[in-house]
Amino acid sequence: VGLKRRLLNYVKSALLFSERGVNPHIIGCNRLVLLHGPPGTGKTSLARALAHKLSIRMGKIYASGGMLLEINAHSLFSKWFSESGKLVMKLFQHIQEIVEDEELFVVLLIDEVESLSASRQNAMSGSEPTDAIRVVNALLTQIDALKTKKNVLIITTSNITQAIDAAFLDRADIRQFIGHPIAAGRYSIFASCVSELVRTGIISVEEEQSKDKAIQKDQEVKQEDGQRKGKSKQSSSQSKQKTQSHSRPNSS
Repeated sequence: VGLKRRLLNYVKSALLFSERGVNPHIIGCNRLVLLHGPPGTGKTSLARALAHKLSIRMGKIYASGGMLLEINAHSLFSKWFSESGKLVMKLFQHIQEIVEDEELFVVLLIDEVESLSASRQNAMSGSEPTDAIRVVNALLTQIDALKTKKNVLIITTSNITQAIDAAFLDRADIRQFIGHPIAAGRYSIFASCVSELVRTGIISVEEEQSKDKAIQKDQEVKQEDGQRKGKSKQSSSQSKQKTQSHSRPNSS
């Protein structure tokens, strides 16, 4: 909850700067968020939830409402030399056309952004360094161009921040680590999954309770059987000891 509130407050401040005409060269605000962390921690889901909430809130400000644009970073790579950079430029030109409508609030989601923003220094050791560098240069140029639009927010996710170019990291206003949930969070996720299975009728509470009672009854029966066997062995051992005691010859 705290993280979502922090992100929403950031967006509110960033949009306020744009609306009031704050000089970006004095107070830098790129409206770029980077959510990073290990795979499977819900970074993309969090980004979508944030975009959905913003669309509802911004619907009161922007007449055309909100729109979420998701970019598949892997689809922008071509086997042909120098084509990848051109694909990035072409995509962002289309995005520029969409955001021309100033009555529409646009959230741009770039998942696994390290694919498009790989470190140019590391790229120099690759087989086609100039092509990788062109892609990063194109992305940075287009991010800078979108910064002039007050109705755009860019949310990116990454599993490997160490591979991201330093210039891209510098442009991120917020770099938020998303780790694995704590015990209470894991319990909440599990409970919501079970509730959904109950709601759809895939599992029945009454049926599961009956199973639990049957398992409990079975365990009680096994426990009682174990106790009986233990008592039986104990009685048998005591009887054997008495028999041996009676059968001993009298020393007198």
